[in-house]
Amino acid sequence: MSTQEHSLAPTSPQGNLSVAPPQEAEQKFLQFQLGKGDIGLLPAEMAIEIQVVESGEILPVPELPSCILGIYQWRGEMLWLVDLGDLMGFSPLSWQGSNSTIVLQVEQKTLGLVVPQVNGIGSYELQQLQVPSAELFSPELMPFVKGLFLGSKQEIIWLLNAEAIINFYSDESHKSRR
Repeated sequence: MSTQEHSLAPTSPQGNLSVAPPQEAEQKFLQFQLGKGDIGLLPAEMAIEIQVVESGEILPVPELPSCILGIYQWRGEMLWLVDLGDLMGFSPLSWQGSNSTIVLQVEQKTLGLVVPQVNGIGSYELQQLQVPSAELFSPELMPFVKGLFLGSKQEIIWLLNAEAIINFYSDESHKSRR
């Protein structure tokens, strides 16, 4: 996995980078593709493993939302897999190529988030984080988005709320749509 460092430090009127803030202001995030051109971020320390999972290795479970792909045998346990792009309102995954699974762990809860590609680790300045607007996101999506960064090419980079995603999927109530 390649490591890319992103600096979103403000520039001075002369165009020089300003003095970097204390290290606490910067955080490392796992970067991945959400949709065709969209980038997602999750705190790097919450991703315990990244691996490729083939569609034939997933056991589908009927009568679940389309973003829940099913369960997967992982380290002797059953791991729920979620199509993160589908959850976030993007097109469902294409299984023509390989997809990456981010094994996310928050407290004692584990979940597999399937994305088209993992791009690496990047550092972002938390002072540059923009609060998500209810005008831009549906009420169902708002709990999963912590904020947005603006990338160097003016692209939107989504900072996702790992705790909200994993807590939603560890709650059994959404799994019983029968």
